[in-house]
Amino acid sequence: MAAYRHILPALLALSEATAWVHPAMARSLAAPSLTTDVAGPACAALHARPDVRVSLLFGLRRPHGGRVTKWEWNAFLRDTVTPRFPAGLSVLQVEGQWQDPESGRIGREPGRIVWIVTPPAPDLADRIDAIRQTYRTRFQQQAVGVAITAGCDAF
Repeated sequence: MAAYRHILPALLALSEATAWVHPAMARSLAAPSLTTDVAGPACAALHARPDVRVSLLFGLRRPHGGRVTKWEWNAFLRDTVTPRFPAGLSVLQVEGQWQDPESGRIGREPGRIVWIVTPPAPDLADRIDAIRQTYRTRFQQQAVGVAITAGCDAF
């Protein structure tokens, strides 16, 4: 658990779980201070630098029918995501599933995962929040999921 204490503020700031964090509070939390102890001896042996792995989870169905088109998705990726992470990212096509908290029913929909490996940065939470807010607003989504882990990278 001690290895993850460095990223806890970022996880709390970006969480959309039952405990919602106001954007102003998220910005006031300190950026994660990552060191090679996060991933242990493997990072040092590989001469790797600390990084943050961000997975953004997007549903492609609209709430009142219809779907985010391939053209709309590509425009969103080009205009909203890429400018904030120009060094690179990966996009995975997925089939998502979740349980509705009110009805208990299982829902399924096509989706995308945008996977970003980036150095820690003070503005990371702001960049991620801007992407999530834009998608929610533009495509009438209740949420955009996010998962963040610390690690290291070497290229």
